[in-house]
Amino acid sequence: MTDLPQTTAPAAQRTTWMRRYTLDPALADGFVEFLTKQVIPAREGRGFTVESIWLDEDKSQLTWFVSRAGTAEEFAAAEREWEESQERAEIFAGTPKYVTAKDLREVTQLR
Repeated sequence: MTDLPQTTAPAAQRTTWMRRYTLDPALADGFVEFLTKQVIPAREGRGFTVESIWLDEDKSQLTWFVSRAGTAEEFAAAEREWEESQERAEIFAGTPKYVTAKDLREVTQLR
């Protein structure tokens, strides 16, 4: 097996989180539209970059990778600001319960 580099860039330059959501499959298409048309543009306006989005075949799991320049602490601070923002509250007001569970964690790109 080929040894992969530990990372492609110094950790201090960029922090990436994997966000894996368990979805109600009946609402998955609506969630993808909501995510791509409302949530992602708002997050990108706050300095986040969506690296990729993946949806499994039965539409029960959506995984996306979001990064931001800076350290893990800076990412966490920006994430808290987003979570507590009026902008986010307005975007999510009255939306269905698309997501039934979340797995969020910092990750390192190996290749």
